[in-house]
Amino acid sequence: MKFPVFYLKKEWLGCVGIIIILRLIYAGIGVWVINSGGPIPLHEEIYGQIKPYLHNDFFSKYFVNPWFGWDTIAYLKIAIMGYEKDASIAFMPLYPMLIRSFTPVFMGNYLLAALFISSLCAVLTLVLLYELFLDIYSAEIAWRVVITFIVFPTAFFVLAGYTEALFLTFVLAFWVLARKRQWLWAGLCAGLATLTRLQGVVLSVVMIWMILSRVVAEPAAHPFQQVRQVLRLFSSSPRRVIAPIEKTAWLAISIPILFSVAYQAWLKISGFGTIPEALAKYWRLETVAPWTGFFLFLQRIPTRHFNYMDWIDLTLFIIVLFASFRGLRRLELSCSIYIWLTIAVLLTRGTPPHLLASYSRYFLALFPLAVLPALLSDKVRRILILIVSYSLQILLVSIFLWGSWVA
Repeated sequence: MKFPVFYLKKEWLGCVGIIIILRLIYAGIGVWVINSGGPIPLHEEIYGQIKPYLHNDFFSKYFVNPWFGWDTIAYLKIAIMGYEKDASIAFMPLYPMLIRSFTPVFMGNYLLAALFISSLCAVLTLVLLYELFLDIYSAEIAWRVVITFIVFPTAFFVLAGYTEALFLTFVLAFWVLARKRQWLWAGLCAGLATLTRLQGVVLSVVMIWMILSRVVAEPAAHPFQQVRQVLRLFSSSPRRVIAPIEKTAWLAISIPILFSVAYQAWLKISGFGTIPEALAKYWRLETVAPWTGFFLFLQRIPTRHFNYMDWIDLTLFIIVLFASFRGLRRLELSCSIYIWLTIAVLLTRGTPPHLLASYSRYFLALFPLAVLPALLSDKVRRILILIVSYSLQILLVSIFLWGSWVA
C-alpha cells in the first residue's frame, strides 16, 4: 500500500489566499458585531457552562469569540468535558478530539483551536477540490468550481467551529485517492469522514460503484448506460467482474461501516444510549425512511409559518433538487450516487422543529453540484450567480455572528 505523492503547486497558494481574504472579511464583520453590542447570548444551559472557558484578551474578544455559538458550543463541551448522557452523543467524536489535541498549542484557547482546525481544513478542501476537478476538466473549470463552491451562501461554515471543513477534507481526499485506485487509503479517509459526520458512511456505496465501474473496458458516455454495462457484465459472468478486484478494495469498502458501527457500539456499551434516541429526546427529530421524510416535508409546506431562514432553506432546497436532477446527465455517476444518497440521509429526519433545519449548511457536502454553474458558457450568468450567492453569504454570516440561528 503506497501513499500517492503530491507536489506543492503554485495554484494552491490561490486557495490559501482565498481563505485568508475570507477570514479577514469575517473578522471585520465580527468586530462590527462586537462594537455594536453583540453577539446575542444563547438562552441555553450549555452556553453558561462553556462560556467561562473563553479567553478574554483583545484578540480573542474581537476575532475569536464572535464564533462562539450553536453547534460550536457542543463541540467545545465534548472537547472540554467529554461525552455525557445528553444531546452530545449525536455529535461524532473526531472534531472535538482534534480540538482537545490542538488546544495546548493555543495556550488553552479551545475556540481558537477549533477555528484553526477549520481554517486549515478549509484550505485543504479548496486544494483537493481543485485537484479533483483538474483531473476531470481544464484548469479554468477547476478554478471556477472552487470559486462557485466557496461563495455558496452557507460556505462560511467551513471557517466556523463546525465540522464542515474537516468532513469535506476527508470526503475530497477519499475521492482523489479513489480515482487513483488507492482503495485502502481512500477507505481510511472515508472512515475518518464517518467519524466526523455519520453520513460519511454513504462513501462505502460510492466506492462499490467506483470499483465495479473500473471493470468495464470501454465505459459508455452516458451514466445510465454505464450501469447497464456493469449489470450486463455481472449477469453474464460474475466471476469476471469480481476476480480483478483487489482484496484491499473489499477491506476499504467496509472501513466506513466498521467505524460507524464501532462508535455506536461504544455509545451503547458506555451507557450513553443511541444517536436516534438522542435526536428524538433533545431535538424532536424522528428517524424515518427517506421517502417518508420527503412526504412529511411536503405535508408541512402549506401549514408552516415561515421565517426568513425557512424561506432561504426552501429556496436552496429547490435549487439543489433541480441541480441534482441535472447532474444525473452532466456529472459522473459516482458523484450523482453520492449526492442522492446524501439527500436521502438528510430526509431521514422526518419531523424537525424547523421546516428544513440545517439543510442549507448540509448542502455544502454536495460539492459536485458546484461543477454545474462552472460549466456555463455564458460569463454574465456565471458572474451573476456568484454575486447573488456571495451577497447572501455576507448576510447570513452577519446574522450568524450576531448569534441568531442560520443552520
